Amino acid sequence: MNSSNGLRAAPGARGEGAGSRLSISQREALSGYAFIAPFVLLFIIFRIIPYGMAVWLSVVDWHARGTTVFVGLKNFTDVIAMEEFRRSLVNSVLYALMVVPATTALSLLIAILITSIPRKPVQSVFQATFYLPGVVSGLAVAVIWRFIFDPRLGLLNYLVGQFGIGPVNWLGNPNLALFSLALMAILGANGAAIIIFCAALLGIPRELYDVASIDGAGFWRRHLAITMPLITPSLLYVVVLATLGALQVFIPVYVMTYGGPALATTTVGYFIYKQLMFYGRPGTAAAAGLILLAATIGLTAFQFRRFSQVVEY
Repeated sequence: MNSSNGLRAAPGARGEGAGSRLSISQREALSGYAFIAPFVLLFIIFRIIPYGMAVWLSVVDWHARGTTVFVGLKNFTDVIAMEEFRRSLVNSVLYALMVVPATTALSLLIAILITSIPRKPVQSVFQATFYLPGVVSGLAVAVIWRFIFDPRLGLLNYLVGQFGIGPVNWLGNPNLALFSLALMAILGANGAAIIIFCAALLGIPRELYDVASIDGAGFWRRHLAITMPLITPSLLYVVVLATLGALQVFIPVYVMTYGGPALATTTVGYFIYKQLMFYGRPGTAAAAGLILLAATIGLTAFQFRRFSQVVEY
């Protein structure tokens, strides 16, 4: 009797043990979560928490050694009422309008010329050549360009002097300072954009260009009718990234002009830096940053909406 009861209990015991084990899919899911957990933790620490702190600082009057008072939207209204902020917002938009179209067009033209080279190894050499400056520190690039724009010893004044043009104070003239910063960004090109465009161009069948050539289409006509419609996803990606970078420009302003002369090159990024580091106003700086974030999101959504009407997938 006892032995029969023991024999009946054995299968149940084995079933309970088997049921308590994880299935293969569950183990794989846990392994995946374990692998991504460190990156999620870093993302929370260095992204989510700082953004949360910025939102919190924008609605309080914070003092390191005093009482923190909730002020609601006062920081936002104060920022909007500041002439310097409005000027910095206009400067940022003007800088983006000068830089984004020019750098995108220049990067695309360079990519077209590179991909037109018949030998693949030579293409790779040119791609690496244009991409390498992108790994150089932005601070170092700004310092080099500061010497190029020097009104007495700068290379740029030497070049324009060959055409009989007198020394130009590129960074000291309020009418030229912002244009000079934009010129630096344009001539520096965008190595990442060139690589992206090269990859998109190499994915277009060459037969399309051959047929267009037989029909009598010239260089510009071929690329307007074939290249542009087929690379619109890559074009959208490059334009959006270039716009984000232009609106957030800070290093060239900090190194080369300090926001001058007469606020001519003060961008929103430099305005935020001044409010925080010079005047000790974290609430004002956070509010300005969130306003820039909202404007950037709105502009990006507009770009996606406009490009979605012509994008070919």
